[in-house]
Amino acid sequence: MQTTKVERVRGVRDILPNTYHIDKQIKNALSGSFESYGYRPIDVPLIEYTELYLKKSGEDIVSRLYDFIYRNRRLCLRPEFTASVVRAYLDNFQEIPLPVRLYYTGPVFRYEKPQKERYRQFTQMGIELIGAKGAIADAEVISMACQGLDRLGLTEYQMFIGHVGVINKFLDHLELDTRLRSFLLTQMETLRKEGKQTVENLLSEIYPAFQKNTSAQQQPGKNITTKKITDLLQNLEEEEARVAIFEFLESMNIELSSTREPEEIVDRLLVKIKHQNQTKQLNKALDFMTELSKLKGEPNAILKETEKLLLAYNIDDYGLTQLQDILKSLDAFNVDKNRINIDLGISRGLQYYTGMVFEISDSNLGERKLCGGGRYDDLIVSLGGQQETPATGFSYVMEELREVLAEKSHLNINNYQFVEILVVGISSHDYVYTVEIAEKLRRLGLRIETDIIGRNIENNIEYAIQHNIPFLIILNSVEQQDSKVLLQNLESGEKQNLELNEVVKKVRNS
Repeated sequence: MQTTKVERVRGVRDILPNTYHIDKQIKNALSGSFESYGYRPIDVPLIEYTELYLKKSGEDIVSRLYDFIYRNRRLCLRPEFTASVVRAYLDNFQEIPLPVRLYYTGPVFRYEKPQKERYRQFTQMGIELIGAKGAIADAEVISMACQGLDRLGLTEYQMFIGHVGVINKFLDHLELDTRLRSFLLTQMETLRKEGKQTVENLLSEIYPAFQKNTSAQQQPGKNITTKKITDLLQNLEEEEARVAIFEFLESMNIELSSTREPEEIVDRLLVKIKHQNQTKQLNKALDFMTELSKLKGEPNAILKETEKLLLAYNIDDYGLTQLQDILKSLDAFNVDKNRINIDLGISRGLQYYTGMVFEISDSNLGERKLCGGGRYDDLIVSLGGQQETPATGFSYVMEELREVLAEKSHLNINNYQFVEILVVGISSHDYVYTVEIAEKLRRLGLRIETDIIGRNIENNIEYAIQHNIPFLIILNSVEQQDSKVLLQNLESGEKQNLELNEVVKKVRNS
């Protein structure tokens, strides 16, 4: 009967045995690094309530989630670990002394357009440091990210440290609509790579008034009277604007008749007016973000340039002071200063960051990002915590680490020997003896495979070569020799009669 093949879901991939083993080696190395700092492992569910990710990121993130309704519950596959680990902290760890140090590894899912070496399912491995504020905690996290790469032999990297407090302070002054503010925070990388015009085009799609008002500025005769009135009210303080509206209505003998109170009607009108045209604020934000995105490079030089920019826009230097403290703290961890850069254009694309953010890229492979993270002091309260709790962390993308290691020849993905010896019998009558020897060798620590389908010796040799098995033991139960077996090296052809302990030494030494 002919059947239709079921294809693999687009955007995901199979992890085959050799690749799986390489991933296991990477995880073991990183786990050792995390545990040397006192971090403990945690695992969290693949599935969570969608609300967990909406509380801080808003509905805009939904398009990038595997989000669905099941039996009247809105659920999603986790798109990252931080929110889930914080939820687990709130459920299980609030009674223990702070700080809490946790590390994790596992798959995450994002519904984005699949691209070369970017998939909808990928693996994160990282840490969360909950309950510690200040530069020393941030420096510990950054240092751990560096030490993990050093353990893997990836030493040709550059670190870029920023602070989202700088852009947040500026946006606070503009009083932008929450959705527009969130949009801008996710566009720093687009602004740097594709320019201001691209961001303006994207902005016009989600906020058509931006496009209309830009056109209106080019046609000053259009709706001049209405614009003057709204501009006047927008520039007044809230209480002044409220009084002005009431006085205007009273002077015109206009009464507000509705089921709502007059004060409520006026307040709702003010909200609409205040947010009706935010083109001016948006243009200011884009101008500031464009200048900010250019500030990237050697720490001392960039910090001086940033001070000038903040002074020009009348913004305090709180974020810069924190960056300077972090740089000093990194000295204690002996982080190579030549690897450190300041980059005020980093936003990381997630709305829960509140302070320091950082990324580490391989400097010889097109600045491929190896890991990133930052501080998120508001997230715990946002997800139901009873008190403000500072937190910071980072994560690696395992697939990126594996690809970079393979490209740099630190790991040969196709060269791992899963099986060290193939044990076979001359005939089917030898199978009991074959199993007996195989079990003894397994107890001595070797990885052993036996022939269970009755191949002849020639086919067994061919099978061993194809599966990268370096040694063969051929047994004959009739001619068995006191605990000795015939070990054949399939690469050199050498054959030796050895005790089982000698077999172990021979295989290990090879």
